[in-house]
Amino acid sequence: MNPAKVLTFFLLLFSVGLRSQTVNNYHAGFQTIHFVDSSRTYKPDAAFNDTLRFRPLDIDIWYPTKDIATEKMLFEDLFKLHEERANFYQDEEDYTGFSDELILYMAAGYGLDAKDGKRLLKIQTASYKNASVPGEKFPVVIYMAGYNGMGWENYRMLESLAENGYVVLSISSIGRYPGNMTNDIPDTMEQVLDAEFTMGFLKHQKLFDIDFENMGILGLSWGGMSGILLLDRNPDIKAMVSLDGTDNFYFGDTDEDDRYLSNIYAADLIHPGKTRAAFMHMEGGDRFDEFIPKGAYRYIDSISSPSKYLHFSHSKHEDFSSLTWALQSSKMSVINYEEMMESTNLFFNKYLKGVEGLEAYLNQLVKKEYITDRPQIYPKTETKIQSLKGSIKSQKDLSSLSFVNIGILNSEIGTVSNKKGKFELQIPMNEAFDSIRISMIGYKPKKVAIEDLTTTIDSIEIFLEEDIAELNEIVLKTKTWKKKKLGNQTISNFIGHLFYYDQLGKEMGIKLNVNKKPNFVEAFNFHISYNRFSAKSFFRLNMYEIEDGKPGKNIVNQNIIIGIEPKQTGMISIDLEPNDIVLTKDVIATLEWIDTEGEMKPTEALVISVGLFTGGVYERNSKEAKMRKRLKGMGLGFTMDVRY
Repeated sequence: MNPAKVLTFFLLLFSVGLRSQTVNNYHAGFQTIHFVDSSRTYKPDAAFNDTLRFRPLDIDIWYPTKDIATEKMLFEDLFKLHEERANFYQDEEDYTGFSDELILYMAAGYGLDAKDGKRLLKIQTASYKNASVPGEKFPVVIYMAGYNGMGWENYRMLESLAENGYVVLSISSIGRYPGNMTNDIPDTMEQVLDAEFTMGFLKHQKLFDIDFENMGILGLSWGGMSGILLLDRNPDIKAMVSLDGTDNFYFGDTDEDDRYLSNIYAADLIHPGKTRAAFMHMEGGDRFDEFIPKGAYRYIDSISSPSKYLHFSHSKHEDFSSLTWALQSSKMSVINYEEMMESTNLFFNKYLKGVEGLEAYLNQLVKKEYITDRPQIYPKTETKIQSLKGSIKSQKDLSSLSFVNIGILNSEIGTVSNKKGKFELQIPMNEAFDSIRISMIGYKPKKVAIEDLTTTIDSIEIFLEEDIAELNEIVLKTKTWKKKKLGNQTISNFIGHLFYYDQLGKEMGIKLNVNKKPNFVEAFNFHISYNRFSAKSFFRLNMYEIEDGKPGKNIVNQNIIIGIEPKQTGMISIDLEPNDIVLTKDVIATLEWIDTEGEMKPTEALVISVGLFTGGVYERNSKEAKMRKRLKGMGLGFTMDVRY
């Protein structure tokens, strides 16, 4: 997409697809109300007069108005509320400047150049700040924001509801102190309790005349889960719309998510059989391309009240927020989002206002080849796993080889041998007739058919032959050396790219531009902004020649292993003078997570700083997987000190 088109943010393509059935008689007003729930302690052990002693709430409200005397807000006005609240809701860290970096990261994540995020900040919304409130009574929609999210993530849909005659109460996703949301039940329930307190508070105020007899819920992603928890506790709510919410969940992707969701379902907090509210779930994409589920929980299948289901097969999870629509990531993402907005408005119109139009619209919608009202069906057969165990040794002296890469060819499935040369690789049965590749710096790679290994013994031995490489001769001349630093010098503490607890074997890096003169490498440096690893971890430094724009041969002729202590953060500098590395052309430098001294917990991660940088981030989950390029216009905080 041409970045200049970001400036046409609100020139929506209403001529594409179905004609809008809703008639908007209002504009969208916007206000924020701040209050405190003194029935809940927020910051443990805080003094009674501490502003964080009790649960603070900031509720963003979109509402119908006919007052357009004030100027329309910029997206920046909504977006920077995130930074303000990040600073207010805790007193341990300073998040000043956080929103400036976050917008760059978001733009890169949606496929634009990172710098185009700044243009998004200056785009005009349809919200009028502090516009007057008309003397009419309106039904209310409670928006349950996605994981750690706020109303700005779906501001256009919330504006459209206000324009259609609804008061929208946006409930941010804020957990227990210091405010970070998690999938744990107590944190999730904080958002639910925030919504209930807001409803009770506004019933006794005179600012808005809200029809609390006609209430609905709109939930995005994890907000779909908190939404059904709220619905279960408040049976008078008449309707709910879930935007690709976790009320529809497929088990088998990660053990952590399976555990969190199982805990919620087992806690007797959800009783779908008692639900009287009308319910609509809109789902995106085809998750079964990524994994085969072990099972599923579909809230919508367990209710007896009126329900609707729509599957947008061409959409991704992020297409259910306003941001892909705003950034115009693709023509289809814009069209899909408008169809989701229209479906949401018509659904609430039917069940909160008694206005027809929903059925006719949906009947036309499902005639499109990329939309269906039939739920996704996944194979019921269980995926069997075969465990391949063994050890890697040197063919020359039979010594054990540490940190050898073992992976299924052209697959994300792989592992690394431990310090004793031992490994275990989990192989799905559908991969049983493929081959694995065993590779290590200084040794010739070996390819072996999995079938040949699994028909031998329980624990196999694989031997690698040394690779005696002939080095190119470098002629030195007496001269005065110059020094420079290659790479990205960011030390951001806000934005980063992570190694997650279960991603042993993951590798990520950036391209380093090198002039043609011989560059003698003195040091490699990188910045860790966040580290919750509870055990010492080890990373391998790799430097690849670039072949057809992709990583080729690794020019490092011996393992360069970097140990990171638990919780260690800040700048890490590795002396490479003894390694005699000479660069004469551009390389891709990566860090590969190869070992840990203990078991990682699901909440643990290590984050490398990210900042503006031409070239993006190269990433893969195992040595045999394809290296993918992500985050256009941004790069990891990797630098290399060289002299030439």
